Amino acid sequence: TDELLSQHPTQKPLECMERPIQYSDCEVIADPYLGSGTTLVACERLNRIGRGIEISPGYVAVSLERLSQMGLTPKLIAE
Repeated sequence: TDELLSQHPTQKPLECMERPIQYSDCEVIADPYLGSGTTLVACERLNRIGRGIEISPGYVAVSLERLSQMGLTPKLIAE
């Protein structure tokens, strides 16, 4: 999963996602193209609730692993 994280085609720095969340009045942040989970990491760091949708099983695995490494217990909801 480290390989997927480092090779995501639209990889963004964590700070890039934190900035708009930080200035938002929204309690729940939704990311319909979750990718490697940077938005959810930013939400956790800013004490926001994050929800993400991702179609690629590989990136779902990366997101779940990233959140688990932060000491979180992410919840996967799948069809």
